[in-house]
Formats: sequence, C-alpha cells, structure tokens
Amino acid sequence: MSGSVIPTPLTGIESSRESAAANSELRRSSLAPFLLWLYRVLNCQRRWRVARVLIALAMRLEGGAMRSATARTFLANYHGVTIGAYSYGECFDPALVPPGVSIGRYVSMARGVRLFTQNHPLDRLSTHPFFYETTPGVATSGDLPPGSLVIGHDVWMGCNVIVTPGCHRIGHGAVIGAGAVVTRDVPDFAIVVGAPARKVRDRFPPEVAARLATSNWWHLSQSEVLARRSELDQLLSPAKTPNHGTPEETHHAR
Repeated sequence: MSGSVIPTPLTGIESSRESAAANSELRRSSLAPFLLWLYRVLNCQRRWRVARVLIALAMRLEGGAMRSATARTFLANYHGVTIGAYSYGECFDPALVPPGVSIGRYVSMARGVRLFTQNHPLDRLSTHPFFYETTPGVATSGDLPPGSLVIGHDVWMGCNVIVTPGCHRIGHGAVIGAGAVVTRDVPDFAIVVGAPARKVRDRFPPEVAARLATSNWWHLSQSEVLARRSELDQLLSPAKTPNHGTPEETHHAR
C-alpha cells in the first residue's frame, strides 16, 4: 500500500501579488497627502526627531506598523529604505536604518536591532566622518560607496541583533537569535546565534524548506492567508514516499 504525496499548493501566488487585493492590503489615511507634504516641507530627511513623530502619527492613523502605507512611503522616498507589508519593528526609525536596506514582508524586528551597511574607512587620515561626509566635514562630496542589505520575507530578528556591513543578505524565513552579531550572509530558513553569529540548525528539513521557498506564500495578503490556512499548513508536512516493502517481501509477493 502506498502513501500519498502532498502536492506543492499555492499555484498562482505570483499573479496574486499583483492583484487588486494585494495592492490594497496596506492602509492609507485621508490625511496622507498632508503628511507627505509636511514631511517634505519640514525636511524630515535630515531632521530625524521630527520624522519619528510624523511616522508614528501615520502608523497610528493607518492601523499600526504592519499596515501603514504612508510610513512606508516616508522611508522609501526620503531615506532609501523599503519595507514590505506586515513587517514591523525598529526598521521604521530612519535614525537606525541606513539607506540601501530592503526589508521583505512579514518580518518581525525586535527592540534594539541595529543595521549597518558601511564601515568607517581605514585608509583615510582619520576614521572620523568629518573626513568623508559633506555635512559636517571637509569632504567636497560623500565618496563612500553606498552599502546594501536585503532582509528576506518572514525573517525574525531578536532583541539587540547587530548586522554588520559584511552581511548583504538575510534569507527568507531565517531566525536571528537575540544579541547575535551577524557578519556574513544568512541562508534561507537558517537559525543563527552568537557573536559572531553562527548557524546552529535549519528550521525545516530540506524538502519542507524547498516547498516553502517555491510556494512564495509570503506574497499573500493577510486575508488570503486566513482563507488558505489549511492549505498553507500542508507545506509543513513531510512528503510521503510509496512503501514498496523490503526486497524479500517483494520477492515473496510475486
């Protein structure tokens, strides 16, 4: 008797991502145009204390960090930081997240997380910003190459995690333990801890991880996740293979 193989569900998620439902999953207050105008007029790109106030106000009006469209617009347009739907945490503080950071959907970021994409240069007269930044400084132009960091979907980053410029990608579904210092890229679905961070194990067996990665479930809206929860749960079930018996059993059955 053979077992059943659980098929990979969620076909069509890529098209769902572009659907009207997906585009409307974030909330935008009727005051959004005014807040965007105010953000620009008050030069919040450089005045982080004022920026925090307007970002917090936008999130309060639009259902919190997980759903605020205006807060994401502030970060993307004025600070070079993109944040996917349903993600939350200190990634919404422009003083803590440098330009060039891209954060996926359903990311959980705890208190104290710090992201760095550039080191102070070691080959200059001084490592002080005075020598490589235009404000304040003697440099005629900001000449450090821009850094970048991509944080995948469904990543959980614990309290006081530090990501250094040596890390350029944190994979989908990864877990970063509290207090970890991440100095290199983190694979999909890996659990890393320590300083420097090291991989202690994978969240799932390889076949389950592959099924989750190809499903792209994180592109679903919250309502779609709720509607398809039983289907999503099947992704975690280990696939069964047919039981053909031992060679001896097969021989006697002929």
